Amino acid sequence: MLLRIPYTTPLPSLPAIPTTATTLPTAITAVSNFLLNTRSTLILSGAGISVASGLPDYRGARGTYTLNKEYRPIFYGDFVHKDGMRRRYWARSFLGWKGVEKVRPNKTHTAVGRLWEGGWIGGAITQNVDSLHTASHPSMPITNLHGLLSTILCLTCKTHSPRSPFQQELHRLNPTWSTFLEEMRSTPDFPIKRGPDGDIEVPGVKYESFRYPPCQKCLKNSAFRGEIRVDKDGAMERIEGDGNIPGVVKPTLVFFGENLRDEVKREAEAKVNAADSVLVIGSSLATYSAWRLVKLAKDQGKKIGIINLGGVRGEDAFWDDGEGKVAARYRLGDGTDGVRVEFDAGDVLEGALEILERVDGQRTTRRVPVSSSGLDRQDIELREIEMAATR
Repeated sequence: MLLRIPYTTPLPSLPAIPTTATTLPTAITAVSNFLLNTRSTLILSGAGISVASGLPDYRGARGTYTLNKEYRPIFYGDFVHKDGMRRRYWARSFLGWKGVEKVRPNKTHTAVGRLWEGGWIGGAITQNVDSLHTASHPSMPITNLHGLLSTILCLTCKTHSPRSPFQQELHRLNPTWSTFLEEMRSTPDFPIKRGPDGDIEVPGVKYESFRYPPCQKCLKNSAFRGEIRVDKDGAMERIEGDGNIPGVVKPTLVFFGENLRDEVKREAEAKVNAADSVLVIGSSLATYSAWRLVKLAKDQGKKIGIINLGGVRGEDAFWDDGEGKVAARYRLGDGTDGVRVEFDAGDVLEGALEILERVDGQRTTRRVPVSSSGLDRQDIELREIEMAATR
């Protein structure tokens, strides 16, 4: 089956909704009205909110698909069945991991956490795999729709493990690559292309020599004796042909062509069902898994808000009056019934918080504020493994 990457070119934008929300102050007012007049808003965030933290998005003005027309992610089927594709993925991920570790939450993540503390949102679903919502506010309930970079999963025994120790094992198995990584990091103008999921492409580099280990639990399992072959250092031996063998590990992020886990789908749908409005921030909703959640909310008669720089997949249907036009109650309203603005989400949410805290500071659902976490990457990894075990 031929898999197609959806919407690799920028989507057309709609005019502002309401029509008055064309400046940052008026956009802030409209979003404030939207949040003030809902019982429980659900945030749905996308890659656009992490750009300010140093991670590229996919479809923005400087997104990966926009600047690198040749970029193609690894598909799930290729990773599972092809040893060479696994070597390619882990080499690129190895080169980019230090950059992922250094990424920190930005003002948008902070604002989302403050909205939750104040009782104006009930939680969030994120398409992002960078753990920055958790790093910013670890107590806020987050559904990681597309998984995470910070943990790895054995495809055979389903054991979850933290990514940082795995990175150290990759260093041990690939000393030449470790030297290359240090050279790359010490050369400011080294020609690299960073992907949205933290991987790094270096033009001209061949990945066949990169080595990766199997799941250690499966390696020790007598049931797989002879099926998992490793060299003297403990790295997977090269596999010709179909590389679908026991003990293969992958990051817990969802690859293109991979299905969402059923429990994650149920959790996301339950959050939509419990909310009375959905506010999309920093997402074009190009992936069906995210778009369908907003469509579900719309079909249930819930209010939709969007803050995004650029167009959004199928968004005209969210405001349609039945005749192919934006309904008057959206166009001529004040944002209460729906809002669509094209500004930086952090700027809008920070401004909205000033209004919310002044007008609605005693909301009865207000939670005890939690400080920005200061969690390091290993703390986040362990917390996310614990959460995965409870699902």
